[in-house]
Amino acid sequence: MKYAPLSLLLSLSLLSASAAAQSWVYVSNATGASITAYTLDQQQGKLQPMGRYATPPNPMSSVVSPDHSQLYVMVRSKPFHVMRWKIQPDGKLTALDSTPLPESMAYLSLDKTGRYLLGASYGGDLFSINRVDRQGHVEAAPVQVTPTGKRAHAIQTSPDNRFLYVTQLGTDQVLQYRFDEKTGKAVPNDPPFINISKEAVTGPRHFVFAPQRDKQGRQNLYVLNEMGGNINQLTLNANGTLQAEQEVQSVDPEIAAGMQRGEAHPLAGDGALPPSPKPRIWQADIHMTPDGQYLYSSERTSSTLSAFRVSPENGHLTFIQSVKTEQQPRGFAIDKSGRFLIASGEKSQQLSLYRIDANSGKLALAQQVPTDAGANWVTLVEE
Repeated sequence: MKYAPLSLLLSLSLLSASAAAQSWVYVSNATGASITAYTLDQQQGKLQPMGRYATPPNPMSSVVSPDHSQLYVMVRSKPFHVMRWKIQPDGKLTALDSTPLPESMAYLSLDKTGRYLLGASYGGDLFSINRVDRQGHVEAAPVQVTPTGKRAHAIQTSPDNRFLYVTQLGTDQVLQYRFDEKTGKAVPNDPPFINISKEAVTGPRHFVFAPQRDKQGRQNLYVLNEMGGNINQLTLNANGTLQAEQEVQSVDPEIAAGMQRGEAHPLAGDGALPPSPKPRIWQADIHMTPDGQYLYSSERTSSTLSAFRVSPENGHLTFIQSVKTEQQPRGFAIDKSGRFLIASGEKSQQLSLYRIDANSGKLALAQQVPTDAGANWVTLVEE
C-alpha cells in the first residue's frame, strides 16, 4: 500500500483548516432597527448575507466577547440598554437578554479580560463600568459611573489592561486613568488628562492602539479628531500617561480646501457645501491593520476613507490616498488578515468591501452588498 507523503498531508490539513475558518460580519442599522449579518469569504473576497435581526430603534456601538461567543450591542433609544446576543457556531445570532445602562453610550468596549463592559456617553458627559459575569451577562448595577465633562466619546483600556482612556470631544482632551482589572475601578492618573490641540474645537473622537510597539519600544496611540481633520499620534509612558508625538492632516488637502471655500469637490458628493469660516470636516472612525503597517480613517462630509502608512521606526503616519466610499461613513472594520476593509454609510443601504493591497496599503473596491438603513457600526468575528 502506498501512502501520501507527509508534506502533502500537512498541506491538505492546512488547506482544510483554512477553509473551515469562519469570519462573520455584524452591522448595526440605527434607522432600520436591525443587525444584519454576513459571512466573509476571505479566499474569494466576498460577503454573503446571512440574516437580519430586529432590534429596538437606534442600535449602534457593538463589541464582541474575547471568546467570540457573545455580541453586545448598545441601543441608543430609551430606555438605554445593551443587548446581548449569542453567536452560534454557524455565526447566526440568538437574543439572550438586555441590561439597562446609565445613559446613551456612544461607544462600548470590554476590558482585556472581558469581565467589564465600558461605556462612554456623549450626551450624558460620563463613562460607566459594568461587571460581566461568568456567563457573559452584564450586571445592572454599575461598578462605577464617572462624570467626564463635555462630550465623552470613546473608551478603551490599554493593551496591558493597566490603564483606561476616554476621549472628550467637547474639551479637546484625552482623559487618562489607572485601571484595576480585579475590581473594575478606574482612578485618575497624574495628570488626569492631556490636551490634544492648542486650537479650539478639534474634537477628539475615536482612537486606536498600535498592535505592536515601534522600534524605539514605544506603545503608540492614534486619536482621530472629528472636526479638526487631523490625527494625533500619542505615546504611552511607563506610568500610563500620554505624550504628544505627531499630528498629521487626515483629510485630503484638496477636499479640505474645497470645504473651506464652500465648493464642491469630485469626492464630496453632489452639491456644493454652504460657505463656512471653518472646514466642515466630520470625521468618524479609525482602525489599523493587525500587522500595524497601515491606518485608515473615515470622513462623513466627503464620504471618504483615507489611508496612511505607519513607520515601524517611530509610528509616524504618511498619507497614501483618499477614496470615495458609502455616503456618510460612520463605521468600518478591518479583518484580522489585514486584507479586507468593510465600510458602512449612514445614508447608504449597502456595504462596501475593499481589498487592501499589502504592498501599498491602497484600497480597491471588491463588492457592495445590501444592508438596512442607518448602517453605522461594523463588527467582525473571526475564528
